[in-house]
Amino acid sequence: MTRRLLASAAALAALGVSGCASLSLTQTWRDPNYRSRPVNRVLVVAAMPAKANPAQFENALAQALGAKGFQATTRSSVFPPGRIDKVKVQEYIDANGVDLLIMAHLSTEAAAPVAVTTTVSQSTGWYGAYGGATATSTTISQGTDVSARIDVYDVRTEPDTLIWSGVSNTVDLQGAAQSLAAALTNELTKAQILVK
Repeated sequence: MTRRLLASAAALAALGVSGCASLSLTQTWRDPNYRSRPVNRVLVVAAMPAKANPAQFENALAQALGAKGFQATTRSSVFPPGRIDKVKVQEYIDANGVDLLIMAHLSTEAAAPVAVTTTVSQSTGWYGAYGGATATSTTISQGTDVSARIDVYDVRTEPDTLIWSGVSNTVDLQGAAQSLAAALTNELTKAQILVK
């Protein structure tokens, strides 16, 4: 009887752990021709399905970047809700000396492989990638399984250059913002995208 109780307790503990799995990056790509440059300012943009809270993801990432010594601004703190205007974003980037733009796409579908992502994003720039990500009408809320695709652009170049891209595993929305922020800042530091 004691063995059965111990086995049941172990099974329940395993279920609890798997239900709270954290989001991690499963595939990454870095432009092999990109030479690391010091980064000071970063603009964070989350493109998400209907009724999701982009500010939650943007703020988590901005805090993680701040903890590593980078100045990060979120799209939701600078621009009004709704579709953003490319010209106004470019004006903000130029006026504030932004170095990198991090675009986080959240989806209820598995993220596309990185090789496909880089081909599409390089031809359209960050705004083309943003437009495609916001076209969905899917509603997500707590209890929804989500995945993320992250594209990082060097906005000091003309045109903006995609320098890094990654996709995540699929996890429940709850807790995804914090685990994405931690995983992403670690990966970008290792890839020498985030350098002082």
